[in-house]
Amino acid sequence: MTLNYKDQLSFDVKLDNVRESISKAEIDKGIVNIKGKNYSTVGLRLNKLREHFGVGISIINKIIENTEDKVCVETQIFLNTENGKLLLSNGFAEKKRSTNFITKTACLEFCQTTAMGRACAGLGIIGDHNIASAEEIYGAKNESVPDKDIDKE
Repeated sequence: MTLNYKDQLSFDVKLDNVRESISKAEIDKGIVNIKGKNYSTVGLRLNKLREHFGVGISIINKIIENTEDKVCVETQIFLNTENGKLLLSNGFAEKKRSTNFITKTACLEFCQTTAMGRACAGLGIIGDHNIASAEEIYGAKNESVPDKDIDKE
């Protein structure tokens, strides 16, 4: 399925508005500075996506694997149209439960957040040209993102 010209134009404008509003976000309001680079949180990415598209977007998370050893999650982002759902982007995350404190205590949640961030990145919703989200970078450093830096929904 594809969009007609008018719907494609409307979609492109909304998506540009999402990207622009993320680029204007401030530190402590969904943007985290890590070693001189700004990373947007997944919360900010999703908040701005919903702000501009509302329920015109569907986000579906699928658990691919959830064992004692590891978790794998896929997130799919769809545009809801008159003719059904159009797949816009997807993202995967796979983590070993033994990797760090976050994966030992909340591996499924961490994978879901990471997969959502990567699906947003596939749409170009990335903030400062970084596909990785603040959560991924902090997770890679075995730390959690400080609460003050995460957009609360």
